[in-house]
Amino acid sequence: MTLRQKAISGAKWTTISTAINMLLQFLQLTILARILGPSAIGLMGMVSIIIGFSQAFADMGISNAIIHRQSITKRELSSLYWLNIIAGIGVFTVLILINPLVVFFYKEPILQDLIYWAAIIFLVTPFGQQFQILLQKELKFNQLGIIEVISTFIGTLTTIIFAYFDYGVISIIWGQLVSACIKVLILISVGARNFKPQFYFKKSDIDDYISFGFYQMGERTLNYFNKNLDFIVIGKFLGPEALGFYTLAYNIIILPVSKINPIITRVAFPVFSKIQSHNYKLKQGYLKVLDILSLINFPIFIGIAATSTLFIPTIFGEEWSTSIILIQILAGVGLLRSTGNPAGSLLLAKGRADLGFKWNLFLMFTQVPGIIIGLYLGNVVGVAIAYLLLEMLYSVLNYRVIIRTLLGPCLGQYIRSMWPSLWVSMVMGGFVILISSIFSIDNSLLNLFIQVIVGILIYLLLIFRINKGILQNFKG
Repeated sequence: MTLRQKAISGAKWTTISTAINMLLQFLQLTILARILGPSAIGLMGMVSIIIGFSQAFADMGISNAIIHRQSITKRELSSLYWLNIIAGIGVFTVLILINPLVVFFYKEPILQDLIYWAAIIFLVTPFGQQFQILLQKELKFNQLGIIEVISTFIGTLTTIIFAYFDYGVISIIWGQLVSACIKVLILISVGARNFKPQFYFKKSDIDDYISFGFYQMGERTLNYFNKNLDFIVIGKFLGPEALGFYTLAYNIIILPVSKINPIITRVAFPVFSKIQSHNYKLKQGYLKVLDILSLINFPIFIGIAATSTLFIPTIFGEEWSTSIILIQILAGVGLLRSTGNPAGSLLLAKGRADLGFKWNLFLMFTQVPGIIIGLYLGNVVGVAIAYLLLEMLYSVLNYRVIIRTLLGPCLGQYIRSMWPSLWVSMVMGGFVILISSIFSIDNSLLNLFIQVIVGILIYLLLIFRINKGILQNFKG
């Protein structure tokens, strides 16, 4: 099978698994929002910050180094495997030690038990981490897709059952822990057929990987801090209920970026790594990635913003109406972030983890004052507005600092790759808002269904009108 065929197969399987996982996570979010309420969702948002931040250290940035390096020995893999285990134990220990500090920071005693349970995840996941990376390196996304669907389904079912029987917010962590255990067991059973770690560890075998991983770990840490500063600030100063409203809005908007983008970028990274020395091919591939992602993401973000006044109370209930304005603002954040996100695959393929680290360091120093100013000017809505303005600035700098540095000047091509999807999506959103203002029936769910269908039809009609070869381009 050629590299092209492997890439297409990988994208297909990643699409299928991602679509299923998105539906499962949206179902879970919808049910938990109705059962638990804003405060519980806000508490989970606080725990998620700690879990996500810890994950930046869980594999010491080694995973992407394995994909980037085109030749690697079994002894090196064994040393890296045990390094993952040691890192996982280290993260678990640190979480236990800082637990009282987290509780003191947020002044929420219930967080103590939640973090203890969450820490156990880091004792489990390292045992399967390398098997997952090796499958990704070889573009075996069919196996990865099946594994992720099975583990996510069981974890979601576990969460919903415990929440239904009134176990509260801890149901979410138990579901994540069950999902992690299932995933690791399957990864070991599948991955051990091709590679079995030896009881071998030698530091000299992994020095180069640690050097690459150091920048990766630093970049991930800064990147995660930058993307969750708003959660930290809202949770600290406005409390769990305000954070609950913000978390719901953020999850609805960022879900497409966090799930749809990896359909392409997850496959793009190992593919880009294999053509890293062919700059023209790399540029064409990157612009194609932007074309595809904007085609999918832009109508979703604008569509969610246009239907949010009906979507939120209909699906989640009237008590979540505060999230509507947040969704409308954060839709712009999601749209802009979806265009900058693929640059990560490009940086790693070029081996420029150092540039990614410096970029995220810059983001941190500019986001902190921006988010805090937004908080004092307008509470939770002010934070969302500040986030949007910052993302607009970063989108401009992303091209000048990263894209142009790695691929050369290509501003015209860069804009043209996304422009058709943007203006067509805006026209579609305008029609949806117009329909909602002049046409309404008593059944809110039917109203929402009509808006969504009309929006999809208008978007498809216009996009096929201006680009008759879109299916061929998408397949290519």
